[in-house]
Amino acid sequence: MGQIISCIFRFIKKCSCRLDQEETEDPNKHNSVPISTQELLESFNDTSSSFKLHQNVTSTCIDIVEENNQGSASAHVLGVDNLEETENRGPERWVRHYCSYHKMLLVGEGDFSFSASLAIAFGSARNMLATSLDSRGFLFRNYKNAMSNIHQLRTRGCTVLHDVDATEMANHCSLVGIKFDRVIYNFPHAGFCTGEPSESQKRRNQLLISLFFKNAKEMIDENGEIHVTHKSNGYFLGWNLKGLAYAVGLRLKQEVPFNFTDYPGYRTKYGFGGDKNFNSHPSKTYKFGLPAAAP
Repeated sequence: MGQIISCIFRFIKKCSCRLDQEETEDPNKHNSVPISTQELLESFNDTSSSFKLHQNVTSTCIDIVEENNQGSASAHVLGVDNLEETENRGPERWVRHYCSYHKMLLVGEGDFSFSASLAIAFGSARNMLATSLDSRGFLFRNYKNAMSNIHQLRTRGCTVLHDVDATEMANHCSLVGIKFDRVIYNFPHAGFCTGEPSESQKRRNQLLISLFFKNAKEMIDENGEIHVTHKSNGYFLGWNLKGLAYAVGLRLKQEVPFNFTDYPGYRTKYGFGGDKNFNSHPSKTYKFGLPAAAP
């Protein structure tokens, strides 16, 4: 997984890091200032940047839908019963934070190598739903292993959906009303605009993540978690994931170093016409949940 969702270019970004220690950090170690979605939306009214996240995502999705209507292969039709089936699931298996019994939604997949890695390890993927912003045709043209990874998923019972916008997914016709144990988004990124100031780039990425959090919050059950894997140094720390999550009513439960070797077959992808892997060391998986119930 790990697509860099780009509303203009739709880049893909994944992790190719190796961390030797699996330390768990105190979620409250770093001070995080909440940043509301409204503040981020208003900030674009005061910038010369021509980028408007929501409008661009919408127009992109319309183009993709039209492409699909013209004959590209359709995605699996979601079967809610598949996600809720409790019989004949086989033995419980774990891969790091993920269990074969979890109902999982994977968001922003690139060549689907992350979700395929989980499916192969679990032996069954009937509790998994993997999505991409890109159309099936785009994946076929740009990622040599995408179709084989999707085949691995579907033969194990995974539902695969394309053209799913992370900023609107709670209202997607195939996802409305489903609650998940885990919603997973690896290395979210809003793409690059040539000549755009760094601060404007940061705000676009923050807006993407804030809208994702708002949607994902509606899609987890009481004990569910939202996992975002993200680079954990320099410029990327300035995105302030914790503050974005707090602003929409989520709490940080844990942050742990991310090691891509825990997921055999997982590959990083730059995206948009390229099939190269890249290094994103160091990175962490941030786990968010709903506020604790009052005693």
